[in-house]
Amino acid sequence: MEVFMTNVPEIPPHILQLNLANILHAPPFRQPDSPPTNFDVYLFPRKPRSTGRSGALTLASRELGEAFLQLYGGAQPQRSLLIGNTRILFKPSNRSARVDVVERIRRTPFLDPRIVQERAQEAEDLGACQVRISSIQFGWECRDHVYSVEWEKVCAATLTFVEDRREFQVIARSSALDSSRIIAIKTSQIGWVSAAVHQSSRTPTIFFSLSNPPAFETQDPLAPMATSSQARRPTKHRWSAFDETHEPLAPYVSLALRLECNSLEDLDKFHKVARGAHVRPEDFAYDVVKRGLFAESLRQQYADWVVRQPMIVGFQVEALLRSWLLDFKEVLSLRTQIDSLSRRKGKEYTAALLRDFQTHAKARFWYGEEAPRADDGQELPIATDDPVELFELVQSRFVYKPMNTALDTAEAASLFYCLHVIVTPTTLLLEGPFPERSNRVMRTYHSSQDSFLRVSFQDEHRLQLRFDRDVDGRDFVNRRVKRILLDGLVIAGAHFDFLAYSQSALREHAVWFVKPFRHRDGSGYTSIVDAAAIIDSIGTFKNLSFDPLLTKCPARYAARVSQAFTATDASIAIEVGQILQGQDIKDASGKWPFTDGVGTLSPELAKEIWRALQERRHRGSRDKTYPRAYQIRFQGSKGMVSVDHTLAGRSILLRPSMVKFESPDSLTIEIARAFDKPGIYYLNRPLIMLLEGLGVPYNVFQKFQDDAVREVQASAESLERSARLLEGHGLGASFRLTSTMLALHKLDLGPLDGNMFWERMMDFATNHVLRELKHHARIPVPDSWTLVGVADVHGYLREGEIFACVDSPDRSGLIYLEGPTLVSRSPTIHPGDVQVVHAIGRPPRDSPFSRESLRNTVMADCDSTGARPLPSCLGGGDLDGDVYNVTTVTELIPPRTYHPASYEPAPKKYVDHDSTIADVADFVAEYIISDTLGIIAVTWLIIADQSTECIFDKDCIMLAALHSDAVDYAKSGQPVPIEKIPRTKFPTRPDWNAPETSNTLDPSRYYESLRAIGKLYRSIELPAVSGYTQTGAPYDDAAVTSVWELFQAYASRLRAICADHTLSNSRTTMLSEEEAVMGTIVAKCSQPRKRKDLMARMREQTAALTSDIRHELAGEDDVPLAKRLRRAWIAFRVATLKEDQFGAQSFGWLALGAIFDAIKEIEEEQRTQRRARPNQDRARLR
Repeated sequence: MEVFMTNVPEIPPHILQLNLANILHAPPFRQPDSPPTNFDVYLFPRKPRSTGRSGALTLASRELGEAFLQLYGGAQPQRSLLIGNTRILFKPSNRSARVDVVERIRRTPFLDPRIVQERAQEAEDLGACQVRISSIQFGWECRDHVYSVEWEKVCAATLTFVEDRREFQVIARSSALDSSRIIAIKTSQIGWVSAAVHQSSRTPTIFFSLSNPPAFETQDPLAPMATSSQARRPTKHRWSAFDETHEPLAPYVSLALRLECNSLEDLDKFHKVARGAHVRPEDFAYDVVKRGLFAESLRQQYADWVVRQPMIVGFQVEALLRSWLLDFKEVLSLRTQIDSLSRRKGKEYTAALLRDFQTHAKARFWYGEEAPRADDGQELPIATDDPVELFELVQSRFVYKPMNTALDTAEAASLFYCLHVIVTPTTLLLEGPFPERSNRVMRTYHSSQDSFLRVSFQDEHRLQLRFDRDVDGRDFVNRRVKRILLDGLVIAGAHFDFLAYSQSALREHAVWFVKPFRHRDGSGYTSIVDAAAIIDSIGTFKNLSFDPLLTKCPARYAARVSQAFTATDASIAIEVGQILQGQDIKDASGKWPFTDGVGTLSPELAKEIWRALQERRHRGSRDKTYPRAYQIRFQGSKGMVSVDHTLAGRSILLRPSMVKFESPDSLTIEIARAFDKPGIYYLNRPLIMLLEGLGVPYNVFQKFQDDAVREVQASAESLERSARLLEGHGLGASFRLTSTMLALHKLDLGPLDGNMFWERMMDFATNHVLRELKHHARIPVPDSWTLVGVADVHGYLREGEIFACVDSPDRSGLIYLEGPTLVSRSPTIHPGDVQVVHAIGRPPRDSPFSRESLRNTVMADCDSTGARPLPSCLGGGDLDGDVYNVTTVTELIPPRTYHPASYEPAPKKYVDHDSTIADVADFVAEYIISDTLGIIAVTWLIIADQSTECIFDKDCIMLAALHSDAVDYAKSGQPVPIEKIPRTKFPTRPDWNAPETSNTLDPSRYYESLRAIGKLYRSIELPAVSGYTQTGAPYDDAAVTSVWELFQAYASRLRAICADHTLSNSRTTMLSEEEAVMGTIVAKCSQPRKRKDLMARMREQTAALTSDIRHELAGEDDVPLAKRLRRAWIAFRVATLKEDQFGAQSFGWLALGAIFDAIKEIEEEQRTQRRARPNQDRARLR
């Protein structure tokens, strides 16, 4: 309720708030055991010739407002509020209280205005405290504990602290008319800071040792005088260096900043600022020298040398420099050894050794691990802080074991080794090569993998580029990102050009680059291949009858090219005569295709594809059945194919909705995904918000979450429960921990209490699952599934019906969904994105499903008399590979549903010419600037939380439409301007929206959400877990030399994976062995998607590594099973003999799995022999 106030004296607003609080927080308005009610005070601008001011008092409820007015309202109130000699008058307002204000005060606690005022004053005083700086220096922290100044700017500057940004700013101004240059340092990126007087020069100095480079900015000189309308425009520009003189050195020397102060008084001021910023400076000052470690002459020497190296060697050398491990002098000191190794051992050996050296250098120089030891276990008596000596040490114990040699052939190239470059505002970071799933282009040029780069554009913290409102992000992206896309990259002297991207990579702001290379095709013809040649080879995009304007839309054209870069497995090739052309089934109006993106294939072809995939992925495995649905890339088509039992022989049927461009010469069916098992049904925050808004009570979700928490807590009670937890959440899959734990359970082994490695693995697993529950409400729902959508091409189902058959690996027999079924598709954002349909259950005898049940799919009707296809109702879905959540759990079925959104396609952005690579580069740069999909989704969730209308708020409905356009952006080229996104109802955010890095929540910024997702969030406490790194001594035994070498190679690669997958590039502890095994990262991150992407990449690499190890332990197909078992046992003994060495524990689990695999195969072989023996006896009798 709003109360109108008049006759308010000229006093600060917080004084009026305090006087009102004394009334409202005392009887009769507040009981002793209840929290103080919140309220809002707004004073209107003073009117001319007015004796006092007026304003509005907003209270949380009408009852409270009426009770207050009964005592304090009217001309003759029972009680009065006197401030000084002035009595403030209260009466009912003529207008209704603002809904957003009422919701804010209901949801946020009351804050004492005196404390708020004190904080504001402290922040103002802190910002006004300026430390005068006379010199800015960037340099290198040398290993002999001196600081080498590599760049210096003598200037008049000041250092201040900006509280709301939590950052120190060094601001240099040359004149009133010039832009100010700013070095911005977030407190979170400070490794350590010191403030002391330099001993020899007696100069007061401040030193920042940073984990990431600072932000370099300039501010327009007239910005402080900008009007309110001008203030909306960005006044700052982001740069890659402090100025032009700093630019060549900035990529290498931006982590160590030394500031010389004007006087001791300034040093005292800095101590005061640091206290206010909660930063504790050390009393330490480096000895200062100028060694010229990054001088131009050294940079030129390096450039002349590295350009002569093979690409894979030069890349690793450059990675050493770019990771801030070595300076130019140190890298050049390794020239002789590197050149000699390349000549004697070859480029592959040298590159592998350099990568191993980088991992050990990080461990030694960053993480402070002990030096490598000699084979007898005694530490070598030399100074291992010297890079040359460390290199020689690493070389002496390096075991080079080429892994997965099948990657060198096109036949089995399901993986390829990918070089990564991360472009940050200041530098380039080089990583890899990492094993990644292959694609059509990489299979074509499999012998030239080092000619390709995957280039990502990220900020210095390895998160997606984001800019404050006052920074001109578009200008920076055009200068930094777009310039690289247009001009290319030079890495180790080689020039790479922008090539293309895949759709999933674009969402991560990553693209492909390539350098020209010589290629010999299958006919023996040799040619020079560059970016243009690769694009031309993919197919025909111009003058297509079914899409004549394709090349006029850069985003759509690039999306079609991206099909060739989708991660796929090659399966089998078919003949032209086996390709059938079908027609799409549409509604009566012709607007809605029921078969949008889905075709069919014959049972014989489906089986043959599965056999081909199994032979390449899992040697010797035998599945009882095969997938009935595949997501494919074939020729110029994309989408799904499901088995049609009426098709004979080897045949595949494509529909017009699948064909995107022409590529008739490509006859290999590429598999993006085989749907051989059902997915687990998980609730999430948007789905819970929708279901709650549609009437599902909160306690339903809480029950499912409580069940999940109990399952987690009970997981350590037995190995079987541990295995089921890991399986249910996709943890430990690379190491096949589930099957190994179940095998140990069958031997009557209980939980491995006392085994530190197992306990920590389970700690990490528990943390991972609980964190997913708390921060994402990722709650598993039993007896519910995530299935791929296909079409009922036989026309059996009627409108509103589905058929779903589940073949669950942990259930016997097929499961048929029956009755009312809730179906949805992620993302859910519109009230109509969840629908209730009827599942027909077990297939009737007269139905086509009795012949073929299409297990692990959900089949939608193709009833052309119906209004609209079901998939189009669910977030604008289709059948080209979308998966759908289906459940018959009655508690989750809402009492009402809402009509679906129309989901009209977004208008396309065209150019007046055929798209060029420059147009695509324009689009990529624009996409990075205008990628608002995540902002829209989070804003929708917050507004639904804040609004009394929840998901039906008009802003939520508007956001659903914007979200659809933002999803289409990657193909339409039409961005959703951030100005179109409605603001939240009030600035304070719900507690569930706080980043997981926040240990305590500021009540002025976060309120307790009353929605289900808020209650679910608060009901989980995360256990404290920290990563750690093991070290230890190698062990050599002549009897196990071969397996020992395999273990050494394994440990080296695993260490590299752990070093390369930290959430930031900061010099913090690398991932632990347990994290790598579980496939999780326990460190906190402000952008959860970053952790998800990094975990996915880490899991890919550990999967490739463990596959290699299993292959090496088992040997080729003709190796006797007894020998495999013996070799696996030796591996287990190696792991247990030196269990303290990094990698030994996980190697032991791999060896255990190999032991059980070998025993299982021996038992199967014996059973086969026993079955064959009676037949042989009968044959002899005859």
